[in-house]
Amino acid sequence: MSRPALLARHWQSLRRRILRKLRRLPVLGSPFLRHWHVRRYAAGMGELPRLAPPVTYSEHLLHRILFDRDPRLKIVSDKLAVRELIRERVGETFLVPLIGAWTRPEEIAWDSLPDRFVLKPNHGSGMVALVPDATRLDRAALVTEMRRWLRQDYFDCACEWGYRNLPRRIMAEALLTTETGETPPEVQVMTFHGRAVMMRILTGRKGRETRHANWFDTDGVELSLKSKDIPVGAYRLAPELARALADVAGRVAAGFGHLRVDVYLTDHGLKIGELTAYHASAIVEWNDPRFNELLGRCWRDPSEAEAMRCRAALRELRLAPIHKDGVSALHHAMVKA
Repeated sequence: MSRPALLARHWQSLRRRILRKLRRLPVLGSPFLRHWHVRRYAAGMGELPRLAPPVTYSEHLLHRILFDRDPRLKIVSDKLAVRELIRERVGETFLVPLIGAWTRPEEIAWDSLPDRFVLKPNHGSGMVALVPDATRLDRAALVTEMRRWLRQDYFDCACEWGYRNLPRRIMAEALLTTETGETPPEVQVMTFHGRAVMMRILTGRKGRETRHANWFDTDGVELSLKSKDIPVGAYRLAPELARALADVAGRVAAGFGHLRVDVYLTDHGLKIGELTAYHASAIVEWNDPRFNELLGRCWRDPSEAEAMRCRAALRELRLAPIHKDGVSALHHAMVKA
């Protein structure tokens, strides 16, 4: 690497560290955070946000990031602490089995762990290690990775208050798979004021070509909504399962203006993976902007009447019925094209 390139690299690293420190200062932190988030939002969404008051769903998310300091957001953001909230509201059976939790990797009794498990930190997002076969585990490499997790305050990555200064732990959970060894479908249920409005089904492992997404309303009717960078799949959601997911997610999210409730469809029933207060860090790109406006209404108005109007409006945006072969009309149209 040339000297100018090396100097530029060091300058960028120093600049990031300085900005991180400034965002954390009690006096200067908030203005720097607002400036950073608004610039980031404008770059991602192509427009400046309206925050006084927010109108769309993405603007409400940004408003929460900037101004909402509800202490319960700390609980929601902590994957260990939120387990007690879930247990109190819907019961133990909906929790992913917890194997253990530790403050340091050196505390882990490796020989006591099962043959298959998942390791992840409680204080962040996107950091996970799947261990499908403990006999082939590279412990040294995994310990190095876990130490890196524990050094990081996830607030410094996304600047979302709920993650700031969370106690840091490593947790092990059961590895959820289907009978064929595949990753179970993951459902992201969008709730507003304790009422589910719609949900996204993700199938296949994240980052693989087999990853697909479908959006549905709470009766299992597919919606004309597509996820960025994830192709539409052929998943069909049974109405009774959709209603069961809506019921469980609504009970878990009661009392919150908005939460995303992530649920796995396992062979042993519904298992809640986590709750998310900051969906996509407010950079939510819809293929149809009407969804952004509609969900903004759901967040803004807590009444049951508004929730019913939102569900009715979603029906107007839905796809044609599922074909007899279980494949959506949109999928058939894409194949013909």
